[in-house]
Amino acid sequence: MGTKTGNRGRYICKVGYLDIYAKDSHKPKKESKNKFLIPDVKSTVYNILHGKKLTIDNLNTKDEAVAKAIELMGKKAALYGLI
Repeated sequence: MGTKTGNRGRYICKVGYLDIYAKDSHKPKKESKNKFLIPDVKSTVYNILHGKKLTIDNLNTKDEAVAKAIELMGKKAALYGLI
């Protein structure tokens, strides 16, 4: 059974009608007896989506993603109380 998010990543927050997701890149697993080790995160990339459509990708921080989402909304950001 698959997940609903698919390959979008972790849901972070909602800015108006836009959603922000974080996608992690992991370091290669080390050999170990324990099969359930959580791999170390190498880097995180933030993406902005509107519904299922990818609007902007490859943002470095959450604050940068939120600022870009507010900028994308334009005049509609006032309707959501973001400005």
